Amino acid sequence: MDAFLSILPILVLLLALAALKLAAWRAALLAFASGAAIALFWKSLGVRELAEAAAGGVATGLFPIGLVIIAALFTYAVVEQSGAGAVIRNGLASLSADRRYLALLVAWGFGNFMEGMAGFGTAVAIPCAILVGAGFDPLKAVLCCLVANTTPTAFGSVGVPTMVLAHETGLDAARLTKTIALLQITATLLSPFLILFVADGWRGLKEKWLLGVVADFAFLVPWLAVAAFAGCELPDVAGGLCVMLALALAGDRKAIDFRRQAWAWMPFAFVIAALAANAAMPQGRKLSPGILILAAAFAGGLCQRIKPLRLAALLAATARKYALAILTICTVLALAKTMSASGMTSAIAGAIVAATGKGYAAVSGVIGALGGFVTGSGTSSNVLFGSLQVSVATSEPEKFLFAAANIMGAGIGKMLCPQSIVLGCAAAGLSGRESEVMGRAVAYFAIVIAVASAVVVVTR
Repeated sequence: MDAFLSILPILVLLLALAALKLAAWRAALLAFASGAAIALFWKSLGVRELAEAAAGGVATGLFPIGLVIIAALFTYAVVEQSGAGAVIRNGLASLSADRRYLALLVAWGFGNFMEGMAGFGTAVAIPCAILVGAGFDPLKAVLCCLVANTTPTAFGSVGVPTMVLAHETGLDAARLTKTIALLQITATLLSPFLILFVADGWRGLKEKWLLGVVADFAFLVPWLAVAAFAGCELPDVAGGLCVMLALALAGDRKAIDFRRQAWAWMPFAFVIAALAANAAMPQGRKLSPGILILAAAFAGGLCQRIKPLRLAALLAATARKYALAILTICTVLALAKTMSASGMTSAIAGAIVAATGKGYAAVSGVIGALGGFVTGSGTSSNVLFGSLQVSVATSEPEKFLFAAANIMGAGIGKMLCPQSIVLGCAAAGLSGRESEVMGRAVAYFAIVIAVASAVVVVTR
């Protein structure tokens, strides 16, 4: 009964989205209400503790996550306001008119790069908006970005999820980084081909499989090398850059006005430069990615001759436009914090451990996916379940394996996470169709989590 009631808020969220087809913010509020009631009357969580947990979730949803999301979407709005958006789309079209090529270039290359630099939803929001602006079908654009964003999670936000996992479990960070990279090879290999399938079905796979191979190895080779020899901070950045370079060389490369393109990409270039400089700073001196992205976007807008008052109005309009998306994120995080504080999350995981016994390896990634689904964050999933995963292990190699499985699963779980879906839908102009996107994403989630779980079993 305890495990069933503990998982009930998640079931409410899923049913509200998939069956009742409620707007995401309404579904999230309904799920939080059920979670709060269970925490108060079944788990005996005090009113004060409930309020603190919920407030903590809301605070995290606003800062840093909400700030980063608004800043990222504001950057894209600046580009559109200045007219640079059309220039960027023309530049992409000059590389190739093939939407399958653009899906790999933007979702897999640029998306992985943004995940490595900033995380917090930027790898879904910005690439999705660019794809839609380039004429991509909005629903396919969201799905491409959700699929692409599964495997870079572990080393996203300059390695924060892996560093947190090492801290929570007491495992050596360098060895853990190598274990994560090796464990994720198979799931990572799948991603470009799933993106091609989302973009154009079986025809996309048949006609562009070689491009998928190029995208795969352009990412994997530097990604693995950096993870093995330099640590968890920059594998995604290196891999994403190499994908963009490799695909740019593979494109048609018709006449491109490089000066015009440099002007158009200026806000993004400023964002990249600011985040790169921040990544090089010592841990205690790093600044908020959201603040940096905002400052860089303002600087880029000024260079593109948008007046300061117009930039301020654009920021306010962006915040209003995505207010419900931020509300959804804050509510889901409030639910996650409440479930954690009341012991509901632990009860769910404990029931899974008890039910699987020696077959636990097959579901270790699923537990991580549960954390990624509920919190929308690889870091938060590691805080919730990292220690649990290690405690189940019976040997030192198993500790590293199960810890790595947790973060791998967390990235895969983000594919169905309401926060990620809300963000992608908002960026693509599909607000209100979140349940449709979730329904379409389930099949891709099932494929990747099944493969990932099989790899954990075989590796064990």
